[in-house]
Amino acid sequence: MDPNTQTELYDAPLEGEELEEALRQARENRPHRRRRKGLIGRYGIRGFDVPYFMLAVMLMSVGLVMLFSSSYSAAYYKYGNATYFFTRQVFFALGGFAIMFLVTVFPYQIYHRFAVPALLVAFVLLIAVLFIGSNYNNATRWISIGKLFTIQPSEIAKAAVIISFSSFAVRMGKRMRTFMYGIVPFLLIIGMLGVLLMREPHLSATVIIAVTGIVIIFVAGARVPYLMIIGLVGAALLAWLIFGMGYSIDRIQIWLNPYLDPKNDGYQILQSLYAIGSGGLFGLGLGQSRQKNLYLPEPYNDFIFAIICEELGYVGAVLIVLLFMAFILRGYYIALKARDNYGMLLAVGVTTQIAVQVFFNIGVVTGMLPVTGISLPFFSSGGTSLLILFAELGMVMAVSRQIPAKRKG
Repeated sequence: MDPNTQTELYDAPLEGEELEEALRQARENRPHRRRRKGLIGRYGIRGFDVPYFMLAVMLMSVGLVMLFSSSYSAAYYKYGNATYFFTRQVFFALGGFAIMFLVTVFPYQIYHRFAVPALLVAFVLLIAVLFIGSNYNNATRWISIGKLFTIQPSEIAKAAVIISFSSFAVRMGKRMRTFMYGIVPFLLIIGMLGVLLMREPHLSATVIIAVTGIVIIFVAGARVPYLMIIGLVGAALLAWLIFGMGYSIDRIQIWLNPYLDPKNDGYQILQSLYAIGSGGLFGLGLGQSRQKNLYLPEPYNDFIFAIICEELGYVGAVLIVLLFMAFILRGYYIALKARDNYGMLLAVGVTTQIAVQVFFNIGVVTGMLPVTGISLPFFSSGGTSLLILFAELGMVMAVSRQIPAKRKG
């Protein structure tokens, strides 16, 4: 749909004949343009937010460079191929861009239809992974498809929560201000997903989904006192889950002072801090990291930001953080300018998920938060997470395509 289209705002979900009628009116109201045939001609791929797209390209480009730099030692040691992780990431990045543009082509209102199916698929996969999932580092989070590809159901669950919560909140309308309709259904979904995720276990995904879902219902109109109650209950539940996973006072002490057990529980965070400290102000230089040479576990995944700090220094790390901040702020800008409430909630959900994930990853790597498995968007190695991320970016770009243009004069 053309960004110059001046049509009625739809706060209610568009389905069936209503959606087709809105699309027909939008096509007829295009000023001085010939009607084109075919799928691309019907919906168009023009008019998406260029700054948002360029920021995504910049993050992905820098991410690929840093992934190659941080992974070639481990890749050569594990697989005898120094470009193993880099080649896979390039493949998934190209596929991700293709998925992003494919998602951008369609009007985002159609995702109302996938609200319930997306949740059902997420639940089925989260249950399936407990029975047929692959175990890695004492966690069962992946379903293997052949030898070269795996699916991480938690990533699909993140996207499903954004699509479904946004749709349900719009359908609730003013009832979002009530406890029974604006809190209970969403809390039940988060709780059921959390129970399944903690069986893997996957604490970080549980927290990300919970925070993203709560932000969506807050923006949709849920009352603050109710959300404060949920926050207190959630904090108590999180504490119970943490200790229920086998954490103890000793583990908390290790987080506060990793030197208490430098060869076991404190080893990974200590190596991360060594990498960050070695980088200094301007870093050792691209490709010159020492900690990636089999000292720091997962230098190409959860702890890639430590290698960034070591090679690019404080200045380079700050520039990457600023790039993330610009990307996140642009996402919220698109949400503020969205054509309708559903578009706003979709953009808010995707942007919040990315923001929370970046915050948690950097917090873990720098020792601000306890060590838990969480990837850095655009940078960490991972196929499912990257493909889902680009699909979500496509939804935000689809929202940006329908932002009404300013009136001339």
